[in-house]
Amino acid sequence: MPDLVIARYNEDVSWLSQVPDGYNIFLYNKGDDIDLSSIRHKIHQYVKLENIGRESDTYLLHMLGNMSTTDSYTVFSQADPFEHSPDFLHLLHQSFEGTAWGYSSQWKYNFPPEHLIKSYMAKTGKPTRDEIFSLYNWGPIYSYDEGAFLISNLYFAYYGVANGTNIAADFFGRIGYDALQKKAAQATLGVFPYAAVFGVRNSAVHAVPKDVLLKAVLEVRANNMAGHIMERLWFHLFGQPFIALEHPHETPA
Repeated sequence: MPDLVIARYNEDVSWLSQVPDGYNIFLYNKGDDIDLSSIRHKIHQYVKLENIGRESDTYLLHMLGNMSTTDSYTVFSQADPFEHSPDFLHLLHQSFEGTAWGYSSQWKYNFPPEHLIKSYMAKTGKPTRDEIFSLYNWGPIYSYDEGAFLISNLYFAYYGVANGTNIAADFFGRIGYDALQKKAAQATLGVFPYAAVFGVRNSAVHAVPKDVLLKAVLEVRANNMAGHIMERLWFHLFGQPFIALEHPHETPA
């Protein structure tokens, strides 16, 4: 039986009553108290948390304390997935292959441009679209994202590293995941689902060392920027390969 983990701030969660039967719903609330009377029958576990660390903190705490050991999968989502994934409830009925997969296609309507999403889905037949991004400036390859460049600048300033640093490799080093640090350092691009709405095999989560998850919690609690960094690294944390490109112009003479 799959699990559904919801990271709430102050969003309306009445839609949880429409989640397909068969999901264990974990509702984590970092906002105001809510009336659960209409959805209590759907909630497997309700947890009130301190409002810190964005959804990354919520996801990591679940992975550390409530992650299922069954041979199934877990879906992680913010409490209003529909802006990022209008067909989210329908997608919960579908079966996905692989270790980790996305349930979203956009940050908001026409961001990235709607024509990119429609073209991708028409060509591939897939119901969602993950984004390819630079490990060096955090920006997507196929569209302009001013916020991503702001995050990279904040990263350089907060950690005191130079522009041109491989952010993914540097961050994995900071949370003690040496194997992924080395893999990221040899790559140029990564892949992520918008708004951190994704599914993952439970076994892939349990393969991540607990001390890595604990260090990640400390980072995302220390600075909101780190939560944005985690948002684009979930797939790779669970084993999805990075994308490597040749850099002949960076090879010493």
